[in-house]
Amino acid sequence: MNVSDYIVDFLKAVGVRQVFGYPGTPILPFMAAIERQSDIEWVLMRHENSAAMAASAQARLTGELAVCMATSGPGSANFICGLVDAQLDRAPVLALTGMVPTFNQGHSEFQDINQAQLLSTVLPMSSSCVHPRQLVPLLRNSVGYAWQNQQTVHLALSSDVLSTPVADNDSLFSIDSDYLPRPLRLMPPPQEAFDMVADELRQCHQVVIVVGRRAVGCGPAIMQLAERLGAPIITSLDGKGIVDETHPHTQGVLGIFGLPGVESTKQIIKRADAVLAFGVDTLKPFLTDADNTQRRKLIQCEADFNTISLEYRRTRTLVGPLQAIADGLARRLPDKPTTNLSITEAFETKQDHLQEVAYMGFDSTHPDYVHPAYFLTKLNRFLDEKSMLVLDTGAHTVWAARYLQLAHQQPVIVSSHLGTMGFSLPALIGLQMARPHHRAIGISGDGGFQMVVGELATAVQYKLPIILIVFNNGVLQNVKTQQDVPFGTYLHNPDFVALAKAFGADAAMIDGQTDIDSLLAQAFAERDRPFLLECRIDPELAIPLSRWERLVAVH
Repeated sequence: MNVSDYIVDFLKAVGVRQVFGYPGTPILPFMAAIERQSDIEWVLMRHENSAAMAASAQARLTGELAVCMATSGPGSANFICGLVDAQLDRAPVLALTGMVPTFNQGHSEFQDINQAQLLSTVLPMSSSCVHPRQLVPLLRNSVGYAWQNQQTVHLALSSDVLSTPVADNDSLFSIDSDYLPRPLRLMPPPQEAFDMVADELRQCHQVVIVVGRRAVGCGPAIMQLAERLGAPIITSLDGKGIVDETHPHTQGVLGIFGLPGVESTKQIIKRADAVLAFGVDTLKPFLTDADNTQRRKLIQCEADFNTISLEYRRTRTLVGPLQAIADGLARRLPDKPTTNLSITEAFETKQDHLQEVAYMGFDSTHPDYVHPAYFLTKLNRFLDEKSMLVLDTGAHTVWAARYLQLAHQQPVIVSSHLGTMGFSLPALIGLQMARPHHRAIGISGDGGFQMVVGELATAVQYKLPIILIVFNNGVLQNVKTQQDVPFGTYLHNPDFVALAKAFGADAAMIDGQTDIDSLLAQAFAERDRPFLLECRIDPELAIPLSRWERLVAVH
């Protein structure tokens, strides 16, 4: 056994099943160690940034540690955007990089850079291992920190260290599963804390429940709590799908990718005097008005102490399993649901609009183009409890936030803080490999897709039945919308269907005359390869982001 074999055994022991990476000479000993076993799979991505985004998406979906790897020099530098994205969205990712041999470090050798220093500027923990006996404590610290704090960390490994033999009787390199680092699991809050928060909620005039990504799995309990409080439920974009969006208390998404056209959602927030937040990272859209000053009480519920808001004052805070918190609060409120006519009216207005869009038919669209809203209402019918969704960053994100209606607690994975274009395709790979018996479905724009188009080859190589929907309008719409004179935002696009087929994927195009139901049924059929759906969208059709002043009519 050598050091690389130990690292693979350690990762296997803490539950890692894939390493997303791109090879290079300094990490060849590690790749050889993976080849010698069958429990961890090496996933050959086409770019290091995509490897980081695939691992990040997998970690967000599962809450478990995910791993990506790159070589020295440009390989580690290419990691940066994906790792920053993971860190900002609190994904527990371990990024491993190779380094040139220790005797070649620090004196201008080929591809030698100080990777630990470089990545320490963007990550909370970034270390270098230049001696075999450093490895065990550094690896344990890195994994424990990433897991416990739900953050992204980096460990650089010299190639000579990776290939160093380890004696069979060396106790330092023994692995005892009883003493491996594990994330802290808190107990539910004490009964007195539940009583205090329930009393606080009873004294509020109007409470709004806000749901974020960390509340995954808590949808039914939060819906019951909302009924007893008479409270509307609004989600952040990464919390979309956690609560059944056909439930009458749900009011959609709010935030930069929220519902700019639904004034009732904004009015509900404005009338509220308290926000009850479950697992929400970005509280600003819910607590503040246009002047960015906190205007509402915050009662924050979090699974761990390190995600408690530092920016805003909390009236009360409950820390522990979010399911238990929602159940505990609901039990202390009246059994009889509280009726709130304004919530009911807002929900009915939304449902009427969705019904109108669903029946708008082909006549209301240009024959060369499909209307995004119409397509998304069609897509809704194919999404079930085994669907996993990824949204890229762009105009399509706003359309999806508004017109996807998720009823089965499907996870929605997004680049929430950084808004990274090109996130969807690598993320689909990470999700599909984590849950092979589910179906990963992504929506991307034509600009974001072309940033990572090579990853179609990865999905084909690993026989992943992902579905990627590309909104093709030939323009970077969200940027163009802000320009007085459109410049530098029009795209020269290839034939996406032909391109996907050249990679070995299945593909089809949708325009204003396509039988969408038939094509979606084809895409969702059992298969062993990706399916790309190119949706031709009118380049003059725009939907505004919620915080922008300039509004472009939707037609």
